[in-house]
Amino acid sequence: MSGYITLRERHERKLAEYQASVEALKPMLAAYAREHGGVFILFGSAARGTPNDQSDVDILVDFPEANLMVACGFAEDACWALGLRPDVRPVTWTSGKVVARARAEGLILA
Repeated sequence: MSGYITLRERHERKLAEYQASVEALKPMLAAYAREHGGVFILFGSAARGTPNDQSDVDILVDFPEANLMVACGFAEDACWALGLRPDVRPVTWTSGKVVARARAEGLILA
C-alpha cells in the first residue's frame, strides 16, 4: 500500500464531510428559527442528499421583515463556519415558482 489517497477517495471524503456539515447545520437553523419566529427552507441537493463536489447550500429565509436580514446573516455565517458555501435568499426576493418548489421538495426548518 502506498499511502496515497486516490482521486475517488478524496472525492468520497469531501462529499461525506459536506453531508456531515449539512446534518450539523439543520439543528442550528431549526433552533434559530424557533427562537426568532421564522422558517428556513433547505432545498436543492443539500436537502435531497445528492450533492456533488461543486454543491452549495440553498436556503430560503422566511422571517418577519424586522428580522429577515439578521436571519439571512445567521444562515450564511453558520454555513461558512461549517465549511459550506451558502446560497441564502429571502423568500420575499425569490420567485413564487422557486418558493413553491422549495416548500414542496425541501426541508422546512422551524
